[in-house]
Amino acid sequence: MKENYLITIDGYMTTDGDTDNVSLTTVGSYQIKNGKHYIVYKETEATGFAGCTTTLKAWENGVSMTRFGNGFNTNLLIEKGAINLCNYQTVAGPIMLDINGIDIVNNLHEHGGELTFEYSLNAGGMLVSDNKVNVKVKEIN
Repeated sequence: MKENYLITIDGYMTTDGDTDNVSLTTVGSYQIKNGKHYIVYKETEATGFAGCTTTLKAWENGVSMTRFGNGFNTNLLIEKGAINLCNYQTVAGPIMLDINGIDIVNNLHEHGGELTFEYSLNAGGMLVSDNKVNVKVKEIN
């Protein structure tokens, strides 16, 4: 796949009333295959996952986020209105999390577009964080 798309990601994580923001603008690839949208990009130091490749796969009511490389191998499944279990790799080691899908707005099309998804992370029945991710994909001419 050619890396001919500008990908802008803004992530917001709220824990105990405090919100942190991570922004990343990078070049990556985008394609639609079998009705699913695939966004692939390399992580940087800004996200804390330098050396990793992340693939977002989006469909009407779901998003999977797979990150691999540099010792990190994680797959989050976020489905609107569903709770999914995930073994999430962090810099401190793996942790088992419940992923509660809150909302997904998929406005991706053949030339790019925008994807927003919200979810909460829970560990052992306790809220870890509320998260919102906004992804913009724009074809580079």
